[in-house]
Amino acid sequence: MPTLTIDNAAVPFEPGETILLAATRAGIAIPTLCSFEGIEPPTSCYVCVVKIQGRNGMAPACATLAEAGMVLESGSEEVRRCRRRALELLLSEHAGDCEAPCRRICPADLDIPVMARHIVEGSLDAAVRTVWSRLALPGVLGHVCPAPCQKGCVRAPVDGAVAIRELHKGVAEAAFKSGAPAAPRAAPASGKKITVIGAGPAGLSSAYYLALLGHACTVVDEREEPGGMLRYGIDRAVLPSAVLDQEIALIRDLGVAFRMGCRVGDQRALDELLQCSDAVVFATGAPAPDRPWLFDVHATAKGIAVEAHTFASSRGGVFACGGAVAVCRMAVRAVGQGRLTAESVHRFLTHSAAGAAWSPRFDSHLGKFEAEELRQLAATDLASSGIAESKASLFESSLVTAAARCLQCDCGKKLGCALRAYAQEYEVNRDQYRTGARKPVARTRYASGLVHEPGKCIDCGRCIGITAADHIRPGLTFNNRGFDVTVNAPFGADMDAAMGGALGRCIAACPVGALWKINGTKET
Repeated sequence: MPTLTIDNAAVPFEPGETILLAATRAGIAIPTLCSFEGIEPPTSCYVCVVKIQGRNGMAPACATLAEAGMVLESGSEEVRRCRRRALELLLSEHAGDCEAPCRRICPADLDIPVMARHIVEGSLDAAVRTVWSRLALPGVLGHVCPAPCQKGCVRAPVDGAVAIRELHKGVAEAAFKSGAPAAPRAAPASGKKITVIGAGPAGLSSAYYLALLGHACTVVDEREEPGGMLRYGIDRAVLPSAVLDQEIALIRDLGVAFRMGCRVGDQRALDELLQCSDAVVFATGAPAPDRPWLFDVHATAKGIAVEAHTFASSRGGVFACGGAVAVCRMAVRAVGQGRLTAESVHRFLTHSAAGAAWSPRFDSHLGKFEAEELRQLAATDLASSGIAESKASLFESSLVTAAARCLQCDCGKKLGCALRAYAQEYEVNRDQYRTGARKPVARTRYASGLVHEPGKCIDCGRCIGITAADHIRPGLTFNNRGFDVTVNAPFGADMDAAMGGALGRCIAACPVGALWKINGTKET
């Protein structure tokens, strides 16, 4: 069997195979957005380019036949730079957000559209999983959070923002009323012990997520009862004690131990904790300006100095979050930092992702909506989507009505979008080639459940090739040329009807969120 060389590795191939197919069979990942098994490669995305020794320029791997003795570069920085440019050009006119603006604003990163959809569907278990995956204290925050997320709600200028705070509060209430407040099943015991200093929102959140990750966790606090400022700094008329107590009880049920009335006041006390713990998390308030810092951990006037994104202090095994790092005026921010700190402690203890650089989640930003775009989106909210029909539900009807106002403005394929995954992998600048102009935002929903968003289409041609290969009539086709090219159903047919029996394959093959299904198959 003949061979070629890709990044110094010998790769066998069958005569007539493309470079992409040979590489794929050999386990070498070459990115592609337009190539798809069973259809003629349209070579439209140019993301699969490779450099062939002895030839000028780059060649698309999906359309270039493998030749014996061919020597290729696929992982060099020059090739990566060309792929990055191709991705940035595709993103320059991409009319869509990966994540909803409300989620981007939420300090705890709550997936609000997914939560709203589960409420409308009456799926209590799914709603609980979504909420508690980010909010260790959802009922508490339902009473005290200033709801910064609602300022980013796309619906706000149309007829007011979705009542997001009431949604996670309602999920928490429904969970406890049902008798099954869902502490998720904790991971198997790791044998590791962590001490969290401070029983406020940051400390409670850290302990909750550390326990879920399988670590034995003890919370130490000088007060008589856990809760920090949630208990001692907020009027009970605003936050009833019963709400705080039941969510702390959930944390206890996970096995978290509490040592109350215990003050860690000097270096000796910290050293003793470190001797009997695998890690320590400071989640106290900031040190008083007139009190000397008594711990061997670098601190500033604001609080303990930590690495961005990891919350690790200058001393190994010591982490800090919430008010211990800087003044934290929102409990939801402290809860969010507590979760991130727990995840960082877990990586430290398990040595996972050792040495890997932190990378932010790639997120395409659409920007400002036009008035007509907003009007059209509001006409396709969950209330009119067909999944908001009246059904038996553990949620109050008013909560379902509130959730049904969500426009679901996150991407229907945000977890499986190949464009997003490659943008993250190749560290693209999403605004590199933005000119201010973009495709219009449009969403059409069909009786089959298909949702078509042409503004997200990258004209890869996969759906066209699938309908042609399956001899579907009328199938799909390209309209216009150049920058104005679009994918359409001919003769004025509906998109779902034009795809016929290939509808499911076309939705699955779409590498972005231009085709997805709202009835039960939007990713969560």
